[in-house]
Amino acid sequence: MSDDCPTSFLNPNTHHEYDMVLVNMSDFSIFLGIAVTLGSLISFVPQVMKIYKKRSILGINFFWVFFYTSQQFCRASNTVILNLPRFLACSQVGFKKCFPSLIVSIQMVGLYVMFFGVPLLYILFSNDYEGSNSTLDIKKRRKNQRIIKVLYILIMCYTISVVGISCFSISFQGICSNIARNLARVLGYFSGFFVLFQWLPQIYSTYKFKGSGSISIITLAIQAPGGIINLIFMIFISKEQFSTWISIFINTSQTLILLCMLLYYNFKSKFKKILEKKKKVNDHTPLLSPEYTVQ
Repeated sequence: MSDDCPTSFLNPNTHHEYDMVLVNMSDFSIFLGIAVTLGSLISFVPQVMKIYKKRSILGINFFWVFFYTSQQFCRASNTVILNLPRFLACSQVGFKKCFPSLIVSIQMVGLYVMFFGVPLLYILFSNDYEGSNSTLDIKKRRKNQRIIKVLYILIMCYTISVVGISCFSISFQGICSNIARNLARVLGYFSGFFVLFQWLPQIYSTYKFKGSGSISIITLAIQAPGGIINLIFMIFISKEQFSTWISIFINTSQTLILLCMLLYYNFKSKFKKILEKKKKVNDHTPLLSPEYTVQ
């Protein structure tokens, strides 16, 4: 049995044993957890809608999409596997009592499901972005599409592998399986690794593009402060393991950097347009009014 298993039993099966794995929360803490979860899930809607409405992936780096999808899956898997005793506690103590301890797990799975629409739309509109129709540009598009398909297949492969290994080990060793829980911790650190690199391609693309393109500022504006609140909730209230919340910390830090960049470029672009508009008005304004025009 793993020493990090949140219960002193390998396969808890009584009310008391399951009760040991749950976290007691105040009504305010439960409300805060639900609010953060709903806010996190809703935050992806503007991003998905913006890509769909524009039917464009302009300004979005696929490696950001790939790393983000990967870290969401790793984080969701980490949380669910480590909290399996809490899920099974519902059969003994009831959903009302076990629900507060499952808020983070529900949030992580929900985020993975909500964001999965982004890579699907990216693949769908990967051929619809602004650019020239030169032979070189067409070859570059086709090369990018091949890379996208390969990376998408990788996402499917490691998803199936992790689910298969976890189910196999748990079926033989129980919900506190050493193999499954060690895999969960590895996935938690992989999530932090993916987060560390996921924003670098997007930050570079944003710096190069000098604008938001198809990136939703609304999504980032919701996620940045939400990430800070979520981090506080996971560390001090839900008492999640370090391997679970470290990726949230890295993700929130880099989200703030990207949000600041987008706000700066948008402000700079709008300010430039205002100056150009004023310049045009001044260029078309006569120096003297008609009544003072020399006859």
